[in-house]
Amino acid sequence: MTETTSDPIEFCPAAACAAAIVRLETVADLVARLLAEARVARSVEVMGELEAIAEELTLAADDARDRLAEVEAISAAGAMAQLLAAIRDVRVLDDHERERARDLEAKAVRFLSNARLFDARFCGLLSHTKLGRRLVRPALTMDELEARLS
Repeated sequence: MTETTSDPIEFCPAAACAAAIVRLETVADLVARLLAEARVARSVEVMGELEAIAEELTLAADDARDRLAEVEAISAAGAMAQLLAAIRDVRVLDDHERERARDLEAKAVRFLSNARLFDARFCGLLSHTKLGRRLVRPALTMDELEARLS
């Protein structure tokens, strides 16, 4: 018996990578709070251990971000996760992250365009960027959308 799921995180590699990033960063935030408390308490040994854990979490989250840029989205949730990660990477102002942002954007736009969920003209007007113009298929017309839904 084969189980199916409608949970996008379970079947979309991009959504699964994004979920892993969120979990890692949530734990990293907790470790940062504990580190602040250890500093106040001047617990050098605990501070050293927490700093090592924080470094490992940072590296793991960065690896997960690299994986997110490598995998293909197979759901709108995964494509949106890639676009959100691209926004984050553009803001970091690092060459590696900027290149990764381009890869993330391209993969997300390719999925959304192939699914005809992406209107380049509308997105360009909204974002004032060239978001995905070269990768785009035209959006569905209302007649095409109605035909798909029936």
